Formats: sequence, C-alpha cells, structure tokens
Amino acid sequence: MNDEELNELEELLNHEIREFLIILTRNEVLYLDDSLTLMIEREVSNHDGTQLSTMRAVLPTAALPVPLELVDKIAMGVLYTTDPDNLGMDVELKFDSSELYLLREITQSFIKIGNEPVGFNLKKKIYGALYSEEYKTNKLADTLTKDIVLTSNDPPLVNLARPLYDAPNDAETKRSHEE
Repeated sequence: MNDEELNELEELLNHEIREFLIILTRNEVLYLDDSLTLMIEREVSNHDGTQLSTMRAVLPTAALPVPLELVDKIAMGVLYTTDPDNLGMDVELKFDSSELYLLREITQSFIKIGNEPVGFNLKKKIYGALYSEEYKTNKLADTLTKDIVLTSNDPPLVNLARPLYDAPNDAETKRSHEE
C-alpha cells in the first residue's frame, strides 16, 4: 500500500459513524424482534471459503437476516421493556443509519398490536431519524420562498414533452401553417 492509500484507509477508520437515538415501545421492540433473523457465516465444505446463511429459514414473519449486533440491540430493548421494574416504560436504543435502513425493510406501516399502530409509528421514527434535518430545512426553505414571485422571460419548465417555441400569437401561427 502506498502512502495515499494508507491515508485514505486511516481516514475511513477514523470516520465516526453517526448514531441515532430512537425511543421504542414494548410492542415496537417485540415486533422488530419477531421480524428479524440472525445472519451467520458458515464454513462450506464443497466450496472454498464461507457462505452467509441464517439461523432459521427466512419466513414472512422473519424476512430479513441481520447482523448479530442489531439482534443484540433489539434483545436489550425486549429485556428492558419486559422487565417488571420497567413495565409501561419505553426504551432508548441507538442505531446507525445502515441498521435503520435494515429496520425500514421489515417495517410494514399497516401493522397494529392492540390499538397501537406499531408499523406506522416505526416508519415515522426511522424516517424521522434519517431525514428530519433535511425535511425541516426544505420545509423552512419552502416557507421562506412561498411568496417570492420570480419573473423571467424564459418559458416555464413545464410540459417539456411539448415543443417550446416563440410564436407571436396563435392566429399568426395558424396563418403560417395554412400557407
């Protein structure tokens, strides 16, 4: 490895992974736990090397194989929210963006447990963690610019499927086509 490659590698290793704090209810962590299966690496005798597999068959109820670290986080959430000393309390868990995208893949917005809209709430929490800053910035920009009227001699960038041309008026255009 040359110095430039070493510097790039060092920069990658020193790059801090951003974590997002999400507060989850007991039903939410139980739903997530039921929806995940553990991804494992196994030695394969008829092939060279290893192969990724799952602890159990991928089923509609556990459709996404995930790394052990994510299962560990969800497990701690299950233990906390089911502990008799913590009944009715929510758990705070930290996830990085890749873990949130994995959770997004298994979260179905229509899932309800009792009267709690678990899937809908999880979608809001996941997307809120990932995109709330960008959403707020865009919303502020929209609010600040809503009353600004831009004037331009250029045609608007709409209906681009139609040819844009300068025509003094429709009557003149018809007359030139008739000739």
